[in-house]
Formats: sequence, structure tokens, C-alpha cells
Amino acid sequence: MKIRAMAGVLVAFLFFSCDQSPIFYAIYQEVKPKDPRVKGNPTNMAELHEIMYVASRFGKSVHRYNKEGAWIAAIPSPGGRNLMELVTDGKSLYALAGDPLGKTEVYVKNDDDAWNVEPIRFDASGVIQTICGAGDANGGYLFASTEEGLFSYQTGAESFSSESLLSGLSKEDIVKGAAYMDGIYYVAVVNKGVYTFDGGLSGEPVDGTAGKPIVGIRAVGDRIVAVSRRPSAGDGSLFYGDSSGFTEVNKSIAFSGSMEIWRNPDNPAQSLLLVGIQSQSYSTINGYREIPLGDDESLDANSLDLRTPGVSDVSTVSSADRYTSTMGLRIATSLYQAPDNTLFASTMKNGLWSYRNDVWNAEE
Repeated sequence: MKIRAMAGVLVAFLFFSCDQSPIFYAIYQEVKPKDPRVKGNPTNMAELHEIMYVASRFGKSVHRYNKEGAWIAAIPSPGGRNLMELVTDGKSLYALAGDPLGKTEVYVKNDDDAWNVEPIRFDASGVIQTICGAGDANGGYLFASTEEGLFSYQTGAESFSSESLLSGLSKEDIVKGAAYMDGIYYVAVVNKGVYTFDGGLSGEPVDGTAGKPIVGIRAVGDRIVAVSRRPSAGDGSLFYGDSSGFTEVNKSIAFSGSMEIWRNPDNPAQSLLLVGIQSQSYSTINGYREIPLGDDESLDANSLDLRTPGVSDVSTVSSADRYTSTMGLRIATSLYQAPDNTLFASTMKNGLWSYRNDVWNAEE
């Protein structure tokens, strides 16, 4: 009994000592993990008509979340095929489905929640590896990477490029994002750069992006923002600009490619640009960082600090420590603020997560 009593005193001493209390506080902040509704490595989240869509990669169901904050009945994948990507051009929802080692095709969802039986014909040889979309409510473009190059599909006119828009691509040089701003499309291709598109692809990447390992892109206010990742160096860069050129800001951390504009539900004038980060293997520094935006959601080139969630007055979370012990351990491949203002994150291997009741955890 004396030994047990002494052990208890020792534990108490360690708990209340200045040197050890951070360890115990970190343990206190840990959250019991939940079983995710959408498992594995979910797709990007896509919103259409105030409904958010997301699916498990290689799963066969598309999950739906409405503006009232409720999950509604899922819809099956096109023809029961394996799902790999979900994207929207602002007008319709598209799915990349099939066998990545065999044949993949792109399908469009009809208004009755059924998928068009016939896939979109890109007229491209080789397996479609990735797709990205950009546009508005009137339609836009899809961009697809295959082993043979980069192809486009105009969703409004249902026309496609019969030849690759870009030659000399390797299997790693895939399209990683598309954005639309002021009538111009921006297309990001890994290790090639950011190109402009107006029915045809620009002959060269936009100044400041040539040869860069761009992994994500989106429109932010009156600028296009892109991020890169150099796996060998464990770092990356933040780019901002337009068709006239981009400015590169080197960062000591690599980016996952996910980006989202978060609007404070309690004060819509306050907004943040969220950027996913992805450290080197075995690192526990992941999750996302926050960049403050102006009142009109504009990017301030003089304020591009990557802030850890919870350290500033305006933040997506209430506690930096609890964020670090939960979402901060996961790689966020997609970030999205749903119509009911709930913030979601697709993780690399831990399913779909959400921020609810001041805690990040898997979405049940």
C-alpha cells in the first residue's frame, strides 16, 4: 500500500510540476476518435444548389449534406462504378469513375439525381487520371489529365478538345486545379505551372509559375492564389497574381493543395483563406493554416502569415491546443465550409472530418 501511495504522490507531483504540465495538458486535450461516415480518403467536396457532395474514393455512394445541416439520402455512383473524383463547373456535378488501372470515364448528374447513362466523350486516349472544373451557374469547363496529355470539355456547349492542349507531359504532370476569374480560366498543372485558357490554352505558363510543382489553385477576391509542394525539400510556396504574372512567396512548409475561404458565421465581414499543409513523412505538423482576408475577401500581399488555427481572435477554432491534437495531425486534402457554415475536411486516410461543438473529429 505504501508503494501505491508513493506512486500516487509522484504522479500528482509530475502533473502539477511546471516542466511536465504541458504533457498532461496535451493528453487532456485529446479527443476520442469517431467512426467517419465517409471513410478512407474522401474526394473533394463539391456544392451545387446548396447541397454538398462528397464520396469515399473507390466507394460507390455519393453522400449529400443540405443547407439545414443534415445528411440526406446518398445516391449511387454512375453504373455502380468506383468513384475517384467529384467536381462542379458551377452548373452541374461531374464524377470520375471506373478502374484507375483499366478504364475511367466522366459522368454528369441529371436534375433527377440520376447520372447520365452515357459518359462524356473526351476523345482522349489513355486513362483519365484527374479532373477539375471551373465556371459559374451558366456552365464552364472541365479539364482532364490522361496519359496522353491535357484535355478540355466545355460544359455549356458540350464540346471537347480532340487533341491534347499540352504536350510533353509525364504521368506526374497532371492537372491539379482550375479557377475562373473575370472571364479567364486558370489551369494548374504540376511541374508545368499555371496556364490561362479562353477556348485554347496559353502557349506558356503565366510569368512566375513556369516549372513550379503547383498542387492547388483558387480565386480569392481579385486575385488567383496557388500553392506548391516540393516533397524532396519538404517546403513549398504561395503564389498570387493574375494573367499578367504571379508573385511567389517561399514558405518553410509544403502545401497539400486544399484551399477554402472561410466566412465567420458570427460576423460575415470577417473571412480567412484556409490552406492545407502537408509536412514530410512521419511529421505531426499537418492540418491547415489561416491567412486573414480583407473586408471584401481580398488578399493583402503584406499579410501572408500562415497562422495556426486558434492563435488569433478571428479563427476557425476556439482552441489552438485542441486543434493541434486533432485536425493538426491529419493531412487535409480538401477543405469546405458547407451551406450551414459547418467546416469540413477530407483527410488523407482518416475519412471526412468536421468542426462541431468546438472540436475537430470524424463526421459521423
